[in-house]
Amino acid sequence: MSVAPPPVAPPPRPFFGPLFGMALLFALVGPLIGGAIFLPLAFVLEAPAQVDAVHEIGWIAALIGHTIILAFAYVVGLAPAAATGALFAAYDYFAPPRTPRALMAAVIGALLAQAVFTRIAGLGSWAEGQVRIEIAGAAGDWFSGLIADGFDEALQHAFVASGAVAAFVCALAANLIGLTGRREIANTSQPT
Repeated sequence: MSVAPPPVAPPPRPFFGPLFGMALLFALVGPLIGGAIFLPLAFVLEAPAQVDAVHEIGWIAALIGHTIILAFAYVVGLAPAAATGALFAAYDYFAPPRTPRALMAAVIGALLAQAVFTRIAGLGSWAEGQVRIEIAGAAGDWFSGLIADGFDEALQHAFVASGAVAAFVCALAANLIGLTGRREIANTSQPT
């Protein structure tokens, strides 16, 4: 009579490795993606309300602004992107199998982008006041038209959407390269 060996406990799932890996992936790739889509998305969202401003800016200025936005995206977005990656790694680790992971990354990214936008909105209001004091005449009228009330809302929507899309793409990239802490789905058809 043979005695079956006791079941062997599976090795513990890694947590800190995927957490640091996802935080690094999100920090490196997230601001690049978010910055790349922010300016075109802001123009699309703002275009109905600010057709004259978009026409006056011109496409060359838009390309220069796009380059500046990409550099600025890492200054503003590096810490939120890393935090999004860390929060997503925790969600990925503790979430039940078959739950939507990339969609939750988009939600986390949007929430953190909204929090960052709220924080920097006060700084933007202060800078806007300083610029309006320094600019006079026609240039002041043009600038006032450019930063009308609707522009702030369009910027907010573009900023939050950029954070959501960047987090979604980073989550898909993490899944593609196998950077995950989730428990693999067990094969139920084991030979007996």
